[in-house]
Order: sequence, then structure tokens, then C-alpha cells
Amino acid sequence: MSLRTRFSLYCAIVLFAFSVLLTLLVAVAAFYDSKVSSQEAAFAKAEGASFEVRKIFSEAIFKVGEAKSRWEHTRPSRDSVEKDLVGLFQHDKRFLGAGAVFEPNLFDGRDASFIGRKGSNSNGRFVPYFHRSVKNPDEISLEESVYYDNTDESGNYYQIPKATLSDFVGEPYFYPLEGVNIYMISLIRPIIRQGRFIGIVGLDLKLSDLEEELFSKRPFGDGHLALISPGGKYAVHGAKGILQGKNAGTPEVKESIQKSLSSGQPFAFLVEGGNSYIFPFSMGTYSKNWAIEVYVPNSVLWNDLGPIILRCLLITFALLPVCLYFLDRFFCKYVSEGLSEATSFADSLGAGNYSAQIPTRKFQDEIHHLFITLENMKEKLLVAIDQQIRSEKILRESAEIYSRNEIIRLQNEELEVTLGELKTAQETLLRNERLAAIGRISGAVSHQINNPLGAIGASRENISFYVKRISVLLPFLFEYLSQAKESERGFFNETLKRILINHKDQIGKKFRETRHSIENFLKQEEVEDAGDKAAVVAELGFSDCPDFILQLCRCSEWERISEFLMAVRGLEISEEVIHRSTDRMYKIVSALETYSGIAKEDTERRVKVSDTMEVVLGVYEGAGGNRVSVERNYISEATMRCIPEDLVRLWTQIVDNAYQAMSGEGKLKVSIYDTESKVVCEVEDSGSGIPKNIREKVGEVLSSGKSEGEGAGIGLAVAASISKKYGGSWDWESEPGCTIFRFSFPKSE
Repeated sequence: MSLRTRFSLYCAIVLFAFSVLLTLLVAVAAFYDSKVSSQEAAFAKAEGASFEVRKIFSEAIFKVGEAKSRWEHTRPSRDSVEKDLVGLFQHDKRFLGAGAVFEPNLFDGRDASFIGRKGSNSNGRFVPYFHRSVKNPDEISLEESVYYDNTDESGNYYQIPKATLSDFVGEPYFYPLEGVNIYMISLIRPIIRQGRFIGIVGLDLKLSDLEEELFSKRPFGDGHLALISPGGKYAVHGAKGILQGKNAGTPEVKESIQKSLSSGQPFAFLVEGGNSYIFPFSMGTYSKNWAIEVYVPNSVLWNDLGPIILRCLLITFALLPVCLYFLDRFFCKYVSEGLSEATSFADSLGAGNYSAQIPTRKFQDEIHHLFITLENMKEKLLVAIDQQIRSEKILRESAEIYSRNEIIRLQNEELEVTLGELKTAQETLLRNERLAAIGRISGAVSHQINNPLGAIGASRENISFYVKRISVLLPFLFEYLSQAKESERGFFNETLKRILINHKDQIGKKFRETRHSIENFLKQEEVEDAGDKAAVVAELGFSDCPDFILQLCRCSEWERISEFLMAVRGLEISEEVIHRSTDRMYKIVSALETYSGIAKEDTERRVKVSDTMEVVLGVYEGAGGNRVSVERNYISEATMRCIPEDLVRLWTQIVDNAYQAMSGEGKLKVSIYDTESKVVCEVEDSGSGIPKNIREKVGEVLSSGKSEGEGAGIGLAVAASISKKYGGSWDWESEPGCTIFRFSFPKSE
């Protein structure tokens, strides 16, 4: 086996081992990326599920709120109340039943007259509860409400609203109906007439129906969704219905979940075979958070790794022959050729050619030592046969002349080959430098386009949500406006008009100051819930509280009116975001089209110097976002005759170096001005400056101040070559925080 073959074999083994290691690293990185993606997908699933749950609960609270308003402002009969209760759930099979409990003698003051009546207790107290039959959902039964006077958890649905005068969404519980324990949730609203608590009205949601509607689908293959109550128990479990009413995990996990519910922050923990993600969400005006649990099995993470590993191995085996080829060429150039020359030199000595000279080598290596040894051997042989050589001097001199001419010829041929290789290498380096700059621009432009695309996507989802909310509220709004006084309609119309023409957002400290100012004003005007209403007014974009807003705040239907106005406000803001994002993408694409068009011109023509610079700046501003501020100082209107692509390449190298020196964040100043006989262009950046150890070599080929692998050291050399091509000159000055490159070109007539 030859030395060359052994060297290639050893290199192949090392490269193969390194490729396998690289494949493993890529697999680990892909596993991590897949894990992050699965977490984001789990968050999306949780967002969708929580939105549907909130939607159902909001509809229930809305229906209960309508009954509450009617009973607070009118004095209906018991038959009318019972009809209203049946109407709350009769046409919506997602709800199991509806009921009401009134304080003794506070409903109509006639409890004694209804003793023994169905829906009233033994004292005639009005406590009706209507529900669907367990066996036949279309059949509705009337029973007496129970547990309302209990002081333990079973009576919370009545005692807590009575004590707090606020809405109540209770923990899931089992309620006996027709001999069957039904697992359900009660949504309760207190009834307050003339400032006095008189009872409650509520809707019951059967959790098994909620599970079938929203949680029966299995995401991520074997994953599942679950609904967790504020108490840390499973209200609905999409995979194991037997866990309903049980604690969500071990005591330690349950404690962490309750902390997550209190803070409103997501929480994740490991379970057997995968990961569970807890995403808290609020439920209307209820103070305690609920949560969606999303279980993601590990199989999701592993399914994508196989193709990635296979691709890496295929790429490895595709590149391995290429690497071996270049290693073989390297070995031939720096080892085999030297050994061949040494063999030829030794053969010449063996054949009696003592005029042969050892080749000149750049490296003092083992082959060089071999040449020295052969040279010493030649000198000893020359001393031994000196007398013989004297007699053949003329012939030997002729042979030496011929040999030297032959060596010169061979050397000339080698120099021509070497010069061709150098030219090819220079072209390759130049192409790589341009491709690297284009790659950085492409990556940055992709990032900058993704940002407005993300904003457009989010605004589209917001618009969909607000349109749905407006659709739900429009029937109420039509009814309200048709029955409202002329002044109230005027207040509403003025408020809506102001919202539609005001696109400005108040955020941060300014928003808090505005909200506190409006809150203080509402408190002075003795408006109830001044803090909540002030927050809504500030969110609507008002900096103060004009009279038409004040009158709307006093309106009994403020909650739904404000919800409608907030939806309209959200539509306006989302439309503005989409407008700004599309305008941003148009500017980026326009700059790239201009850059691409000029960069392809390969014939000379007269161009304005500032125009070619502006093309390059437009592309980099679009790719760099807002983190680099560009200051233009174009004093000169000078033109020059050149190939436009040449100037674009020159400015691309200088501006690209400036952006890299500033790490994409800082200040770039470009000045173009005239002197007596020249037009001068200066590019100044606020980067770290040129390292001192390479300042003497700035502009030389293969001289780079960048980290290894980031630059080929040919960019400034290309810029200098283009400047020289058009009779120009260049210089530079640099210190930390300020680097200036200055190019001067002769003025053309």
C-alpha cells in the first residue's frame, strides 16, 4: 500500500468519525427545537380550548345577566320567573339546567300563599330548579333547589354571592339527579333590587357534555387536553374521564399548579412518557383563574429526528469524496511531488548527472532534509571524481547549460500553472465573499419580513375575535338604541365617532396616568366601579372623560356597551397594524428590486455616485430593521462613467463590513462631497474599529480582522481594486467607536 493510499484511508476514517459526531450534535439540536415547537403548539391548543370554554361561560353569564336585569327592574310573577328559567337552557343542550333561590318573603312577599307548590320549599320560599332529564334530554323537570342554606362547600353557590354580591363560578361538584350523580359547574349571579340582595339565578353546565364537545379530540397523536378548576382538580379530562373531580397530579404538582393559577403564569412538568403544560386563563369577572392542561407525548419529539439524522448522513457521504479529493490534491502538491523530485534527483546522481540541483522548497520539512542529504552525497561524489571531471570539463559545462535551460523551462511552466491556480483561487474567494454578503442580506430581510407577517397574522386573529364579539352584541345594541332616550343615543354615537377617528394607543406610564386621572374624575362624579370604567375609557383612547362618556358610564348597560366599543376599537387598531406592516414589506421588496436591477448591469454608462450608494443603503436598511440609524450627507451631485455593478460591489463590501463591525446595531454616516478635482465618499460606522494587529495589512488579499470562518479577507482588496480601476484612491482611519473609509474618484467632464 502506497503512502498516498494510506494517507487517504486515515483521513477518510477521521472525517467519517467527525461527521458521525456532527450528526449527533445536529440531532440533539433538532430534538431541542422540536421540544420548543411542541411547547408552542401546546400553547396554541390551550389558547383555542380556553377561548371555547370562555365563550361558553360568557354566553351563560350573558343569559343569566339578562334574567338578572329583568328581575331586578321588574316584579315578575313566579310563573314568569319559571318560564324565564326554562328559556335559559331549553334551546341550548350544552346546559343541564337553571335555577333560582330567593330570600324568604323577598321575592313577592307572599311565601305563605305558595306552601306546597312545586318549586317552593315547605315554607313557601321560592327556590325553583329546572333541569333536563338524565334519560331523555328533551324532557324538563322541576325540583326544589337544595343545599342553599348549608355553610359547607355544598352551599357556596348561594352563600358566597350573598356575602360578596358578585358573580360566582363554583368548583365542579356532583349533584344528584334522578338517582345519578351528575358532575357539573354552576354559574351564579346575585339579584340585587334597590341595593338589597334578594336571591340568585344560575345556569348549570354538565361537564361530560363539555368534554365531548371540546376535549374529546386527542392532539399530538396520544396527547390530551384537560380543564383544571381553581382548586387544582380535573373538571374535564380528555383521555381519562375517571380522573374527573380528582387532584391534578401529585400533591407537589397540585401545589405548583395552584401557584401557577394564582400568578397566571404557565407551568410545565414531566409525566410518564411526555410533558404536561398548564396554561391559566381568566373567566369573565370571576377573580380566580382556571387552566387548560395539554399533554404532549415524547413520541412527537422523536418522530422528526429520524429524517434529520438520515439527511445528515446522506450529506456526510456526499461531501466525503469531495473532501478526500482535495486532501489527495494537497498530499500530491506538498508531499508526493516533493518525494518525486527527490527520487528524480537521486536517480540523476545514480546516473552520473552531478550537475543536477536540489529544488527550492518553502518549508523546512523532512523532504527538505532529504534534499540536503542528497546534496551532501553529491558533493562527496564530486570530490571523489574531481580528476575525471576536469578532463571532461567542456562536455560537462555543455551538459550543465542544457540542464539549466531545461530547469528554467520547467520552472516557467510551473509558474504559469501556479499563476492560473492563483487566479482561480482569487475568483473563488471573490465569489464566496459576495455570496456571504448576499446570504447575510437574505437572512436579515427574511427576518424583517417575518416580523410584519407575524403582526398581520396576529391582527387577523384579533379582527376575527372582535367581529364575533360585535356579531354577538349587535342584537342587544339594536334593542338598546331603539329603546334608549335621544340623549343616550347621542352620547353613544359621539363616543363611537371619536373612537373611529382616534388611532393613537396609550401605553405604559402615560396609560396609567390617564387611567388614574379618569378614575379620580369618576369618583368625584360618584360613578360606581370608577376604577374598572376608567380603565375601559383609557383603553378606548380617551385622555380625559368628556360629558358624553360620563353619561354612558352612568348607563345601566355600560358593560355590554363598553364591550362593543372595545371590539370596535380593537378592529381599528388591528387595521392600522396591518397597514403599517404591509407598508414596511413594500419598502423592503422595492429596495431589493432596485439593488438587483443595478447589480446586473455590466456595461459602462454615466451614473450619479450618490444613486449607487443609495441603492446599497436601501437594501441594508430594509434588512437591518431599525437598530442601525443611517445619516446621509449628500452634498455632491457628481457623476462618473463606469459599470454600475462595480460601484454597487464596492459600496456593498464597505457597508457590509460596517454592519458586521456594529453587530447590526449602531450609527452609520455616509457623506459624499466635492473637492477641487475629485468627488469623495466617506463611510463612517460606530463599530469596534480595526484591530491593531492587522492595520498594516488592511486592503491586502487574505488579510481579515473578522473571526475565523466569517471572512475571507478579500472584501477590502476588491474595493481597492475597483477604486484603482477608475483612477481613484482610498484611505482609512479607525479607533474604537469610529471607523472611516474614504474613497476619492477623479471628476469626469
